[in-house]
Amino acid sequence: MPKIRKIRIEDRKDSRGGGYSRRKFTVEEANAIRKEYTNATQKITISSLARKYSVSQPLMYQLIKGKTYTDGGTGGIGGKHRGYKGA
Repeated sequence: MPKIRKIRIEDRKDSRGGGYSRRKFTVEEANAIRKEYTNATQKITISSLARKYSVSQPLMYQLIKGKTYTDGGTGGIGGKHRGYKGA
């Protein structure tokens, strides 16, 4: 039986964290984008944020609404997300 080599954190493909190699943002960056959206002095659209960060509009919508890039809490602007069983 071959010996299984342990992978060091530095050698992982997913440098953004979360276990996904193609992830564009970290959870902290996503939270900063949500904050930018809610605290904008002028109206900012999800589409303009998507262009700014070079991602698709549906991905930015999911990020803003807390459907993706969450740390397991209640999520972003939309409140509770599916699967959350809070008190």
